[in-house]
Amino acid sequence: MSVQPSMTVKSTTHGALIDDLRLFITATTTKTKITTVELTKSCLFLLKHLPASRSASLHCLKSVFDSVALNHIIHLEKEMSTGKSSPPNEYDELMINDIYSLLISFVSSNGEAWAPIISTWSLELLGEISTHYAGRACVNGLNESLQLWMNCRATKTLIDITTQCLACLMHTNTEACISALLDTSVKHSPHFDWVVAHVGSCFPQTVIERVLFCGLKDYCENKSYRQGIESPKLKSVVGIVGHLATSHPGNIQNALLDLFKSCLNEDKQDSSPQNEIYRKATVPFLIQLFVLSDTMLNAISDQIKENLTVHTITKLYNMTNDWFKFFGSIDALQETMVALIMKCSKGGEHIIELLLKCIALNKKGKGRKYEDISNWTRELLECVLEEVDYKVRFHSSNHMMPAAFLNSLIYDIDYIYLLLLHDDALTAQTAARLIIYIGVVNPPLLIQALSFLLQNAKQPSHLAYFVRILNNELICKNQSPYAEKGGPFSIVLQHILDKDFVRMKGCTTDSEYEKFEQMWSNILLLLKWEKTNNIFMLKSKCISKGIEFNLTELTGIFRNKVLSAKCTDMLCEVLDLLDIPNANSSQMSVQVTLNYVHGAVNYFFQCCNETDLMKRISGFKQSRSILKKLCISSKVARNLALRQLLERALFSKDAVLFGAKPKQEEEPAESNKDLITENKKISKTIPLSKHSSVYNGGVIGHGKRKSISLYRLPVDLVAGNSEELITAIKESCVRPSDSDASLTLISLTLVQLVSPDVMYNGLPWLEEEFSKVTIERDLLIRRLFNSVPLLWDLLNLVAQHRPSLCYCSVLLRALTATLIHQWTSMGDQRKSTDTENYKDLMGTTIAVLDVMALGQLLPAPLCNVRDVITQLNSHEIVSILRECIWCYMRDNVPSPALFEKDPNGLSWRDPKRTRPDDVYTKTLRTIMQRNIKTVGHLYSRMFITANN
Repeated sequence: MSVQPSMTVKSTTHGALIDDLRLFITATTTKTKITTVELTKSCLFLLKHLPASRSASLHCLKSVFDSVALNHIIHLEKEMSTGKSSPPNEYDELMINDIYSLLISFVSSNGEAWAPIISTWSLELLGEISTHYAGRACVNGLNESLQLWMNCRATKTLIDITTQCLACLMHTNTEACISALLDTSVKHSPHFDWVVAHVGSCFPQTVIERVLFCGLKDYCENKSYRQGIESPKLKSVVGIVGHLATSHPGNIQNALLDLFKSCLNEDKQDSSPQNEIYRKATVPFLIQLFVLSDTMLNAISDQIKENLTVHTITKLYNMTNDWFKFFGSIDALQETMVALIMKCSKGGEHIIELLLKCIALNKKGKGRKYEDISNWTRELLECVLEEVDYKVRFHSSNHMMPAAFLNSLIYDIDYIYLLLLHDDALTAQTAARLIIYIGVVNPPLLIQALSFLLQNAKQPSHLAYFVRILNNELICKNQSPYAEKGGPFSIVLQHILDKDFVRMKGCTTDSEYEKFEQMWSNILLLLKWEKTNNIFMLKSKCISKGIEFNLTELTGIFRNKVLSAKCTDMLCEVLDLLDIPNANSSQMSVQVTLNYVHGAVNYFFQCCNETDLMKRISGFKQSRSILKKLCISSKVARNLALRQLLERALFSKDAVLFGAKPKQEEEPAESNKDLITENKKISKTIPLSKHSSVYNGGVIGHGKRKSISLYRLPVDLVAGNSEELITAIKESCVRPSDSDASLTLISLTLVQLVSPDVMYNGLPWLEEEFSKVTIERDLLIRRLFNSVPLLWDLLNLVAQHRPSLCYCSVLLRALTATLIHQWTSMGDQRKSTDTENYKDLMGTTIAVLDVMALGQLLPAPLCNVRDVITQLNSHEIVSILRECIWCYMRDNVPSPALFEKDPNGLSWRDPKRTRPDDVYTKTLRTIMQRNIKTVGHLYSRMFITANN
C-alpha cells in the first residue's frame, strides 16, 4: 500500500537518501537547528527506504509525539487558567497524520513483521508520555486520565496504532503485544492504567486471556515462592484485569474458568513438559491472583458450585505435591486458602458444602487418596472456623465489619439452617458454630435460626445444638436486643408467637400440624431439661424466664383454644412445669391471670372428652395443679375459676359430660306461613267449614318433624367426669386463710346461677302457702335439678361444709315446695309406687332430705325422715314435709351463725341444743305409730333410743 504524505517527500534516489541520512545524523548528533517538520520528513523517508535506520527513526519520532502531547497539556492548562481556548497547531496535526499513515501502511502490508515492533514502540511511548506528564492539568484518577489523553492527538493516535497492531496479530502473535503491554504496565503503573483500560475494552476477551497466560508464564519462571508473589508482572496482571472488571465482568469470569479447566484436561494433544509445568502451576497462579485481587475472586466465587466439585478436588490431588514450591510449605498453602476463603463475598454456602463433602470421603473407605483429602479438608475447615471466630471477636470489640465470607453466608442462611438438622455430627456442629458467628454480627438471624431449630428439631441432639447456640459466650445477653426482652429464648418465643403462630389458626395440612406439635414438644423437653438442673448451660433458667416473659401470649393461646388437642396437652404441661405463680415469680398481670384460668378450665373440659385413659388422668392432674396454684395466689383467680367450672358444667354444651340431658335440636324459626294457606296450595278442593281445624304432623313450612335420638354418655364416664369436677372445685378452694369463704362462694354462685329471681332469695323459709307466689321459680329450679344431676353433687359438696349450705336455702326451699305439691297430686294409690314417676319423686325427696341432714340443717329425729318416707303413703309424706320439715325450717332460720368449730376446724351443731320441739316431731311420731308394722325398727331408734 503506497502512502502519499501531505508534506512533499523527495523522490527515491540514491542521492536523496544520502541527503536525508546526513540531515538526520546532523540533527540528532549536533546542535544544528532543524525544524521538527523537516526532521519528521527525514525520519519517515529513512524509515520507509532504509531498514537499518528503523530503530533510530522510531526513536526520533518519539520526540514528535512528546512535543505534541506537551503542547496539548500547555493549551489545556492555559485554558483552565484564562478560560480562553486556543486553536490546535496545524503542523502538529500534519506530522501526526503522516506518521500514523506510514506506520499503519507498514502494519497493513506486513503485519507479522511490523505489528510487534510498532506496538512495542507505541506502548513504550505511551508509558513515557503518561508518566512524564502525570499530575498536569489537575488530572487524577483513571477516568480523568482517559478523558485527557483520548482528547490529545498524539496519544490518541498511538492508541489507534496499538489497537491496529493487536487486531493484526489477533490470531497469530498476540502474545508479543500483550507481553509488551504487561511490561509497560509494570514499568509505568499506575499512570499507564488508562492505556490498559482502553486497549482491553477494544479486545476484552483476547486481552484478558493473553494477559492471564503471560502472567502464568512469568509465574512459572520464578525460582522461589517469594519471587512469585512479588513478581511485578503478576501485579500488573492484577491491575489490568482489575481495570476491565467493571465493564467486562463476564469476559473475566470466562477467561478465569477456561484457564482453570485447562489444568484439568489431561488428554491434551500437546503434552510437552512446558505445558505440564503450566498445567500444574495454574491453580497456584489463580490462587495468587485471587489473593491479590478481590475483583477476580468475586468474579469466580459464584461459580464455585458448578466448577469446583468433589470430583474436581480428587483430580487436583495428584498435583498438590507440585504446588508446595509455589507457596513454600503446606502450612503456607493452608494459610493462603484460609485467607482466600475469608475474602469470598459470594458462594460461602458452596464452600462449606464442598468442604463437608470432601470430609465425608473418608467414610467411604476408597483408599489413601480420599483419606488424605478428607483429613486435609477437615483441618482446613477447622482453620476457617477458627479464623471466623477470631475475626468476629476482634471486629465485634472494635465495632467493625466481619469477614466477607461470613457476610456471604447470610445471603444463603437457609442452607445453614438445614445443616443444623443434619444427621452427621460434624455437619450440625459446623452449622451451629456458623450460626453463632452470624448471630453476633446480625442478632435477627440468630433469632431466626433458633426459631427454625425450635420448630423443626426432631432429635434431642438437635435441641442440644439449640442450647449450645442459645448460651454461647459470644452472645452477650446483657446487651441490646436481648437485655430489654428477657434474653434470646424470650425473643425466639416472641418471634414464633408473633409471626409463625398466626398461621396456626388457619393451618390445615398435616405437615403444618406436625411442625407445630414438634415445636411444643421441643419447648416441653427444654423445660424438662432445665428442671433436672443437670445441664450447666440451663442453670441460668433461661427457658423458664423466656416463657414467663411471653406468658401473656402463651396463656392467650392456651385460653383461645386455637391449638390441636396434642399441642394443648403439651402447652398445659409446659405451664404446669413452669410452677408459677410462686413466691419467687413476679406478680402476674390481670390479663395473664384471666388467660390462665380460662385456659385451665378449657383444658379440664377437653380432658373430659378424652378417650385415652392415661391422657385423661394426666390432663386432669395438670389442669387441677394449675388451678390450685392460681387460686392459692389470687382471690380473683379463685372466684373466676369456680364460676367458670360451675357455669360451664351446668349450662353449657359441656353439661352432658356430667349427666345432663342433651338439649334437643332447635326448632326452625317461626314462620309466617299459615297452615290453612299451605293446605290450600296442596289441594284447593278441601271442604272446610268456618270453624274447621286442621292438624299437621310437622312444622309449618319445614316439613315433617324429625325424630330426635338423644345420646347420653356411659354412666361410668359421667361418674368419672363428675368426680374429677368435684375434685377440681375442692382444690380450687384450698386456701388455708379463707377456705370457708371459698365454699361460701360456691353456695352463692350456685344460687346465682340456678335461681333466676333475686326476690325472696334470702335464708328464711316463709309460710308454705307463700310458695304459691314463687311457684314458677321453684318449678324452674326443680327442672334444672332434674335435667342436671351434677347439681346434687354440688349441693352435697357444699353440705359437707355445713355453714355454707345455709346460703343454698332458697334452692332447698324451692325443691321442698315442689315436692309437697307433687306428692299432693300423687294421691293415695299404692299402685303408683311401681311407676317411673313415683321412683323419680321418691329419689328427689330422699336426695333433698339427705343434703339437709348432711348439712345439719335438720336435727334428729328429722334427719332420719329419709328412711321412713319410703314406707308411707303420699298424703303422709306430704304431712311430714309440710308440718315437720317445712315448719321446722320456717321457725329455725338456717344460718351459719348456728355452727361452731371444733379444734380440728370442722363446723358442727350441738345435737343436744338443736333437738326440735315436739311440735315439729308430733306429726312424724303419729304417722310412724300408725305404720308401726313397717317402720317400727326406725321408730325405736328415732324416738325411744334417742331419748334415752
